[in-house]
Amino acid sequence: MPMAQSKFVPYELKTSIIRITTYEGTNLKGVIINPYFENEVPFEGTIQFLKIIDELQDAINFPQKSMSTRKFGDDANHAHVLPQTSGAAQPSSEERAIASFKLSILFRHNASWQGSVIWLDKGMQSEFRSALELIFLIDSVLGESV
Repeated sequence: MPMAQSKFVPYELKTSIIRITTYEGTNLKGVIINPYFENEVPFEGTIQFLKIIDELQDAINFPQKSMSTRKFGDDANHAHVLPQTSGAAQPSSEERAIASFKLSILFRHNASWQGSVIWLDKGMQSEFRSALELIFLIDSVLGESV
């Protein structure tokens, strides 16, 4: 019986740095830094942030999903949001981050994420049990600083 091949995923790909540059009306804007991408990947909005991170996890196949995400309509009608880094617009390197986080997603169970996030500016770490809880953790920092 053939053995299934295991794909090794380097630690560097398993963690992303999230730099938030603006937080207006509880809407995230910033960049995602991960070695998988050639450049920093800008995002404008919380939903775009979540989609880029989720598709990054799919692309590196870590962590693997325990179930498929439900969608309205046919999957063929959904455009992938994972950016093409060669032509992506780059944010200004002078744009100052109001907060930075190191994100590690360890599991993707129950159609959500579980992992840890470190608030790099203060060196504080917290675990989260869902993507919603991650957003609330980020809001707890940004809601005070804005």
